[in-house]
Amino acid sequence: MNTAQMDHYRQKLAFETDAWDLKEALDRDDPVVVIDGRSAEAYAREHIPGAVNLPHREISAETTASLDRSRLYVCYCGGSSRVHNLL
Repeated sequence: MNTAQMDHYRQKLAFETDAWDLKEALDRDDPVVVIDGRSAEAYAREHIPGAVNLPHREISAETTASLDRSRLYVCYCGGSSRVHNLL
């Protein structure tokens, strides 16, 4: 892998996490808030325990204005199989 590729993945990882890291952070009670960006119906069927439902089409400066900026927010909007893997 060349230097440009390594730099790309380092930068990407600075802003992304995976299911394993999220589960560990939640288990440690880190100041993490999970945002479920799926529809209210999909959220009602199943979601990560403690996740907040904020459908991605409703995310805006106004709907996020009251969020605590000292917390880390992890957003997901993938299919239910991804959610199931975290439960």
